[in-house]
Amino acid sequence: MFTDCYCTQFRRSAQALTEIYDSALREQKIRISQFSTLRALDRMGSATMQELAEEVALDKTTISRNVKVLASNGWVDFSSTKDLRQKRVILSSKGIEKLASATISWRRAQEKIRESASEIFSDDSGDPLLETLEKLQQISSNGKKRKA
Repeated sequence: MFTDCYCTQFRRSAQALTEIYDSALREQKIRISQFSTLRALDRMGSATMQELAEEVALDKTTISRNVKVLASNGWVDFSSTKDLRQKRVILSSKGIEKLASATISWRRAQEKIRESASEIFSDDSGDPLLETLEKLQQISSNGKKRKA
């Protein structure tokens, strides 16, 4: 259903993007939020939960939940810090392998979005921001099309 509320449209678009990436990563048995966390750790080397939450733009509760899943799969390890209340999260060797294999699927999602960009940004009529967000939602890999 169409709405002229930018906030709602951005939320719907974010959900559509998440669906595209989750669908591409499903065969790897990883979600985009977990994949993004592995990528962040690869860039950062190691991080506290707070640093990781800031890097991937998730709240601390969500990042804690994601890190637990990553740890249970053996994709991350923990190291102690001087402050015994904090641990640093690091990629394990299994996590490095998972990141490498999942990157192939992630690139497919990136390419799908990139290929759709010319269609997404081509319309000059009406409110281009709202129309762009609507079109972005429509390319979701699950095939559902929202009615404008």
